[in-house]
Amino acid sequence: MTLGVTLAADLLLFPIIFAVLDAPLMSRAVSLVVAYALSQILRLGIGRGISPRALLQVPGLWPLLAVTVLINFGLFVILNARAPDIRPILHLLLAWAGSLLFLSFGSSRIKRLR
Repeated sequence: MTLGVTLAADLLLFPIIFAVLDAPLMSRAVSLVVAYALSQILRLGIGRGISPRALLQVPGLWPLLAVTVLINFGLFVILNARAPDIRPILHLLLAWAGSLLFLSFGSSRIKRLR
């Protein structure tokens, strides 16, 4: 649930922040942090989802999530540098798609090794 809220909030917030800042990389970083904060506030409000402390108890999950965030931001930066004429929201969607594929592969490996 938290990942879905983070994704939806990021996709909704990025165009707004990009219109204000007019800097794609800074807008991406700000929208990702704000989206994560909103998802944690919502998780605390409804009392559902996995707490960040619980992620530390599953071996390998915390590093997987950290690398996934780095892949997400890195893909956005690479796509923005290589194709600046394409709208940044498309870069954001492709970065999320790539990072979610990495996350699904990594989580399946973690489940298989347990």
